[in-house]
Amino acid sequence: MIKVAIHHFLRYDFDALFIATNAPGRSAFYRVERKMAPASKELTGLILLHDHYGSDLNERGITIDSDFEKKNFKFAGVTLAEIWSQIIVDKFPTFAEYIETTGSELLEENLLFMDQKWCDVHLRTSQYLIQIVKCMDNVCCLKPRSSYFSVVRGRFLPPPLPITQASVGLKIPGGTSHYFPSLFVAQSLKVNDILSHSSNPYRYIPYD
Repeated sequence: MIKVAIHHFLRYDFDALFIATNAPGRSAFYRVERKMAPASKELTGLILLHDHYGSDLNERGITIDSDFEKKNFKFAGVTLAEIWSQIIVDKFPTFAEYIETTGSELLEENLLFMDQKWCDVHLRTSQYLIQIVKCMDNVCCLKPRSSYFSVVRGRFLPPPLPITQASVGLKIPGGTSHYFPSLFVAQSLKVNDILSHSSNPYRYIPYD
């Protein structure tokens, strides 16, 4: 996923690219899964034969003819694409296409990728968020195309730290009496002042 994200970031000259996911138990809010529901409904009762062009399996169920296997797989893919291209999701038409693996942009040997030194500067990863952001070195990255860096001056999104007002100032609470500040407030916080000393070894605070 990270390799593909870097590929798109480089190919399309993004200022920043973010890939976020929901926490466990919150898949109902995952947009891709919600969009797949009407697509799955259209497959009710559909049977895709594994041997449309002939069986590629022996009596033990082991593939013995890879050419037939690829043809049968393509038949299934083309059939699904034809069905899904006829559905409307949230008043928008769906376009589905079977992609031959040999012509895919996402083959690993076709991916644009950078070395670890580049990743150290441009990439931040955590369990719930991947961030890829341009640096300010014009030799390395092209000039920004948006106002992103006027809004997020630290380049990367700050971690969502819950805060509360204590007698000694703002702190991260141990109970439930807290709130998550807005992006603009979060950027102005002196994180080292509100974090516990156990977090000091971090080079930067993980987004999670």
